[in-house]
Amino acid sequence: MTLGRNLVYSALSQVWSLAVVFITVPIVVRALGTQAYGIYVLATLLLGYTAFLDLGLTPSVVRSIAARHIEGDVPALQGLIGTALTLLLGLGLVGGAIIALLTPNLSHHWLHIPARLQADAQFVLYLAAAGFVLNMCLTVFGAVPQGLQRLDLFALRSLALTTVTGVAQITVVVLGGGLRWLAAVTVLINVLSLAVFVLVAKRLIPGLSLLPQFNRWAARELLSFGALRFVNQLAGQVVFQLDRLIVAAFLTIAAVTFYSVPLSIAQRFVIVQAIFATAFFPAATELHALADRRRLQAAYLTSMKLVLVMVVPMVILVAGFSHPLLDGWLGPSFADASAGILAVLAIAYGLAQVMGVPTLAADATGHVHWSAGFAIVSAVINLTLTIVLVPRVGAIGAAYALLINAATQGLVFVYVVQRRFVRVSLRTMLERAAIRPITAGLVLLGYVALLAPRLHGLITVLLAMAVGGAIYFGLTVALRVWDPREIALARSLLNIRSWRPRAAVASGDPDLPTQ
Repeated sequence: MTLGRNLVYSALSQVWSLAVVFITVPIVVRALGTQAYGIYVLATLLLGYTAFLDLGLTPSVVRSIAARHIEGDVPALQGLIGTALTLLLGLGLVGGAIIALLTPNLSHHWLHIPARLQADAQFVLYLAAAGFVLNMCLTVFGAVPQGLQRLDLFALRSLALTTVTGVAQITVVVLGGGLRWLAAVTVLINVLSLAVFVLVAKRLIPGLSLLPQFNRWAARELLSFGALRFVNQLAGQVVFQLDRLIVAAFLTIAAVTFYSVPLSIAQRFVIVQAIFATAFFPAATELHALADRRRLQAAYLTSMKLVLVMVVPMVILVAGFSHPLLDGWLGPSFADASAGILAVLAIAYGLAQVMGVPTLAADATGHVHWSAGFAIVSAVINLTLTIVLVPRVGAIGAAYALLINAATQGLVFVYVVQRRFVRVSLRTMLERAAIRPITAGLVLLGYVALLAPRLHGLITVLLAMAVGGAIYFGLTVALRVWDPREIALARSLLNIRSWRPRAAVASGDPDLPTQ
């Protein structure tokens, strides 16, 4: 299975997920209203907290499954998966119980929920408690195809379930089902997802037992690796997830909707990190192990250039067309309330993606404590700024907090990693990776500024964004952003076969200065 094929499946899954969001969100928001939709967002946010309350066990399961499968040690696989199921089921029950216990206060006192919606909110939050337990179990079986490098199965089933979710949500609200039915359908689809991934796991590992078990050696293996990953996950959740709860605590429930919808667009930028998490990281790890600094530097610079070429047009087009995009999608009143938030979030998330390759470089070179330390600093800065700014300037304060955090601590982290661990100077970085993509972006910015006031209608905006993307690509060609060696290296980053040590020598850069 090639890495390039896995990247295609990952990208396809992200793009299709964005398409489903574009279709379903306006229908659901109009049917429920901004206040009820805000409650639904908070419930799904609680379900999403399985991403960090798993104590880092999910990536640890992926890693351990990959290693044990290569060894052909089926009993060890059984022990690992059974132990992970026991640990995550226990965490799920604890987390679900906490959500259930907090539900009365959340629905009636702590959140600014109108009296007419408080009963519905309580029902939805209780469902979220049950869904939390299901999601914890789902992470175990979802890790099996990932650990076995069968991302085709993982992505294709995720695509199907995403489609079913979108169709079900639209059907429910069109038939007048309301908030309760929408939440119930979401939890039922989680049950379906669990059943699907259990079947996938059984197919990939014949004879796999579905019963929880506990082995001390498996628990030690899973928890020892997961501990530092949990630190990163926890900090990431504080930075990228807690903002909506803070908005809900200080502002109206409708403000959660006005913030969450543009956030759902900006968060799709993470497709950039998803690509490099699967492409750059194993390559950098191998090169560091071989002590091949020149090729590691070349890979780093080419990866950073790839990131900038992907992120710069995304940020400019989404931020520049934020008002006509939201106007055509959800109407002028929604655009007036959320366009500024979308513009700031697009810039903030764009900067956050630039940190992706340096984070992977730090981990690949054995400096995971540095990335974890900066993640903690980032979480403290972001949480403090969000709490300070949201009550003073509204929901956009959460977006400002993300932007300030990424533009200060984030850029410092990038500099520290490339200077200390990759040994690339700031001047080399600017000359070799940054100046030309950014110059092309400045030209694209003029196109956006000229066209944005004249755009009306969602189709027109999407067409203008597509044309803008083509213009940017043409500018990168005209400005000679890539040289032949970088093109070859960029291709190799997207194909695992060419990252075998003997095949990659031709991609080295003898002209790169060692710092």
